[in-house]
Amino acid sequence: MKNQLVFICSQIFFLVSGYPKIFSQEFLPMVQIAWENNHLLKAKHFQLNSASFALQEAKALYGPSVMFATQYTLAEGGRSIDFPVGDLLNPVYGTLNQLTNSTVFPQINNVNTQLLPNNFYDARFRISQPIYYPDLVINKKLKTESLYLKELEIKAFKRQISKDVMLAYFQSITSKNVIDIYLATDTLLSEAKRTTQSMIRNGTSLPSSLSRIETQIAAIEAQKIEASSNHRNALRYLQFTLGVKDSSVWHIELPEVPDISNSNILQREEVAQINQGIKMLHLANEKEDQFYLPKIGAQLDFGSQAFDFGFDPYILVGLNLEINIYDNKKHKYRKEAIKSDIQASEAQKNEIEEQMNLMISVAAENLRSAIAQAKTYRTRINAVSKIYNEVFRKYKEGSANYLELMDAQSQVTQVNLQFVIAQNNAWVKWAEYVYVTAAFPIN
Repeated sequence: MKNQLVFICSQIFFLVSGYPKIFSQEFLPMVQIAWENNHLLKAKHFQLNSASFALQEAKALYGPSVMFATQYTLAEGGRSIDFPVGDLLNPVYGTLNQLTNSTVFPQINNVNTQLLPNNFYDARFRISQPIYYPDLVINKKLKTESLYLKELEIKAFKRQISKDVMLAYFQSITSKNVIDIYLATDTLLSEAKRTTQSMIRNGTSLPSSLSRIETQIAAIEAQKIEASSNHRNALRYLQFTLGVKDSSVWHIELPEVPDISNSNILQREEVAQINQGIKMLHLANEKEDQFYLPKIGAQLDFGSQAFDFGFDPYILVGLNLEINIYDNKKHKYRKEAIKSDIQASEAQKNEIEEQMNLMISVAAENLRSAIAQAKTYRTRINAVSKIYNEVFRKYKEGSANYLELMDAQSQVTQVNLQFVIAQNNAWVKWAEYVYVTAAFPIN
């Protein structure tokens, strides 16, 4: 019977014989599987790719662009211009004919020309090259910082996934340990049942004692069924978190947890995201400072334009200059709005940093408290084990009744269940501490 009680204690998923120490890196292989299979994380990686392509586009804006355009028009009517070429030249031509006694110089009619071109085409290639565009520099910087912001979002989401994986794993282990405790309890009750049956045959016990034990066995069986259901659900959630169909291949030895006094406290991605947002606002403000700077670009057109599908090539070179003179203070108001946004972000950053510091202090205190509570169960388990052994011995001798035996057995089961819950709570608090201190390595 003493060995059976030791068996119960061995089902606990770590023994509080000292301050537990385990490093979060032990979970890295498991967490990496979750990272690879998480659909939301995949979506964020696609968004990161989009930001990367946007940066490449911003860099490409420095280079030339080539386009082809053509236009063909048919026109009838509309405005026209009268050119009296006949009235101007016919008198002269008539005089010349008289002087030369010939008809070499014919009479010319006045001309009426339609302004809208009819049966006319214009086909050209256009090459555009920015020479001095200050906005392109700012745009490139903004796209670069936006890409880094997406990377921070991914790291923050990865950190949340790592916490979810650890909590899911702890829950699956705890639910399995609860089943083991009920199995061990069933073993104790089965031994008590056999002893009681022997005592009834010897006339030293009443049948009601056996009925009470059988009732307790049935109650434990019901609790075991519920515990098995909880364990299967815990495994399903772990498999969902990992994105796999079988999580049984994963097993991590949990001998100890890290000493929080030696843990490195790193900056959370949430704070880095705010810093990045502030940096981007400063870039937006810098863009407004360049409002009055000129924009210079070059343009080259070459092609052909002619009537009746003829071929008449041409080339046209142009230089574009654009300078903002006045916009009714719109850019000034934009700058003031950006400055207000920067101040708001700075205030938000200070608030979040204070919240993070509070969360770290609370998480550390909760972890210390949870581990200290779990350590107290060593004495309780030893005490209830001794009590049960003594009561069971007296029960076999006939000096203790079955009610005392059932009470002692119930104490053994309850204390061990409380021990498992306390230890799971300690690991949960550890996972929360690892999360708030950004101790888990994120690549």
